[in-house]
Amino acid sequence: MLKSILFKNLIFSSLFICIFNLIACNGEHHTKTTIDSLLLQADDSLEINPLKSLAYAQKASVIANATNDSKRRAEAYYYIAYSLNILEEYEKSYPSIEKGLKENASKIYKPLKARFLSLKGFHYSRLYLYKLQAKQHQEVINLTISRKDPESVMTAALSLSSLGLSYTIVKDYANAHHYIDKALDHAKSVPDTVYQKLKKIYKVKANLCYSKAMTYIEQLQPKEALPFIQLAYQQAIVDNRPLTLFLELYADYYMQTGKTETAIQYYLLAIADKKKRTWNRSTSADLYLKISKSYNKINQYEKGEKFLKLSASERLIDENKNRKRVQAVLDNIEKHDIILKTRDNHLKIILSIALLITLLLFIWKYKEYKYKKKKILSVQKIEIEQKKQLIETLELKVNESFSELIELAKKNSPTFWARFQEIHPRFLNRMLCMDANFKSSELILCAYIYLGFSTKEIADYTFKATKTIENNRYNLRKKLGLVPEEDLILWLRSRVDDNPPTKD
Repeated sequence: MLKSILFKNLIFSSLFICIFNLIACNGEHHTKTTIDSLLLQADDSLEINPLKSLAYAQKASVIANATNDSKRRAEAYYYIAYSLNILEEYEKSYPSIEKGLKENASKIYKPLKARFLSLKGFHYSRLYLYKLQAKQHQEVINLTISRKDPESVMTAALSLSSLGLSYTIVKDYANAHHYIDKALDHAKSVPDTVYQKLKKIYKVKANLCYSKAMTYIEQLQPKEALPFIQLAYQQAIVDNRPLTLFLELYADYYMQTGKTETAIQYYLLAIADKKKRTWNRSTSADLYLKISKSYNKINQYEKGEKFLKLSASERLIDENKNRKRVQAVLDNIEKHDIILKTRDNHLKIILSIALLITLLLFIWKYKEYKYKKKKILSVQKIEIEQKKQLIETLELKVNESFSELIELAKKNSPTFWARFQEIHPRFLNRMLCMDANFKSSELILCAYIYLGFSTKEIADYTFKATKTIENNRYNLRKKLGLVPEEDLILWLRSRVDDNPPTKD
């Protein structure tokens, strides 16, 4: 009798363990499938709509962080950082890069670590930390150059190309071509049939051709650049990439070949292509400035002035335009149910064969998971709302500061120069890099000109004769070494806005 009872208990225990393991395994499999699906959607959306990509990656990260899957956690961090880099929110992307590098999977799997270091190099390049950029890309090359898998090959090729472009900063075009040519040759080892099946993060052939063409453009060799511009543009179309950069490159080519009107058409096409992506206005100022210079070159000064004003306006707000987008996309993504659905078929089995303790254990585990999930999502919503409010406050302050500066200038306020330096902190440094002997009066005159005031307006606001201001402008042009054909305001803005300081 005792043996019979023990035998029945053993059978029951074994059955209970099998059922529990079956549920756990099915739940784990479903979680991994959900994460992989979100990451695939993040990859598909990456360059077409990085806001949407960011939302998918953040969703995947929330789920992955509730598991012990280091590789999927790292992948989620990677797509979050990549999306933020495209959105030029570098301060937000850097923590995700660091988190990804700290994951065990990144320490074990070299290609994954290389991808994070590549992002880090991109991050450094946008902060003008070119030595750190080169260091990161060299490490990426060391990790991937000997590997034969197509993902590693394309990762190495992109870093070779980026390393080459960094040499154009110091006008070392020989080394620039050397590394970019190595990148192009390395990428050729991946057949087109294999390349087309890769994730979008590895489809960088257009970037490689762009780097080669851009180097020739920097050297003022448009004829040599043209074949690579064409290849880059065609590859971008095949890979379903945004065409703004490649249209702009065509425009630069036509400018250097003296076809200014054709160049303007391509610059305008680049603007139109960029406007399709409402999440990105970061390069509008530079494009508008190029269009302005192009119109001035063909003596269409009215149009040149129009685009110059657009450039000045965009330059003040382009870095604050991208701040309100995450919430809207994330709200749409959050409509989808991400709670694991592990009970369907196996729950029927449990209800038919399991005792009360088995059912209670299952419900307890399920509720515990839901509670943790809900808590994480709640914290994220609160953080996003706080960031949204902060962004709105910053935008308001920028607009108020610009209006305040104009009013101070018109009133010839003694606080104008100090306030101008607060709003344009790079101005003084870049002016002194041109000539360290600038007087305060000359710098203030430059500030008025930079803001777009005419000679008569400056004279009226500063209570000076128009002839005095004309003489001051003449002396300033002479000091800067400008020829009569050069427009002072365009020259000044291009030097202050486009060129980084040459002094440490």
